[in-house]
Amino acid sequence: MSKFRILGVAALALLTLARDSTAQRGGAVRTGARGAVVGGLVGGESGAATGAKIGVVTGAARSVGQEAQARAQYQATAAYQSAPRSDFNQAPPAVLGDAPSAATAPSAATAAPAATALSPEAVLQKNGKPVVGVTLPADWKPTTGANHVSGVSADGQAFAMIAILDGAADKQAGIAKVKQGLLRYLQDVKYDDQTETKRGATVVTGTAKGKKAGVDVVFAVGVMDAGAGQIVGAAFIVDSKIEDYYKETIRQICQTVRVGDDFAAKK
Repeated sequence: MSKFRILGVAALALLTLARDSTAQRGGAVRTGARGAVVGGLVGGESGAATGAKIGVVTGAARSVGQEAQARAQYQATAAYQSAPRSDFNQAPPAVLGDAPSAATAPSAATAAPAATALSPEAVLQKNGKPVVGVTLPADWKPTTGANHVSGVSADGQAFAMIAILDGAADKQAGIAKVKQGLLRYLQDVKYDDQTETKRGATVVTGTAKGKKAGVDVVFAVGVMDAGAGQIVGAAFIVDSKIEDYYKETIRQICQTVRVGDDFAAKK
């Protein structure tokens, strides 16, 4: 092996160790599903309009489709098959509010929608006015409550929840409420550095274990002011072993999130 090749391998190893150290001991995570939330929340009116249009094939949709193919290949490996996995269909980690009912699996006779297809936008309202909206993938199993919308991926290993955080006076109060919610469902929680997105969302990311299944997971929770002091949150929890196979899907969901003024801008 040449000297330059040895140096190249050593440099790559150092970069990998540095990235893993950042993910485990703090720092702003920029990779995987966590990085997708930091980089993608919130999409706003233009992002939602693009993402929610039926039949529009965008670069994001192509990325999601390619990711779904890679995920299917990974899920066929012995390493995946032998690893413990979460089933958020049976135990939804409702870190932002009341636990939704366990999702019901679709009938075997029903054809599963394509991974790139999107469901209609779900919008949460307060006093008759839209507060926050999100568009989930069509193959996710959705649940809607009075103050939340949640969804579970078809394989049960990725969970998303959007909620109105009543009682939170500001974003920091919202973060405190979110952390309480995380501790209801997760253990051995380790936080990365708190970050602020370009559109003003405060995001907390980290690693943990699910209390029910004991499976290693990653999480990313964003808290936003939807206008007039109304605080809303968006939470994502994914099995850590499959995090990198859900980053484009999570990014697409984040880019469809709309709050307050985004609805007014569409009129």
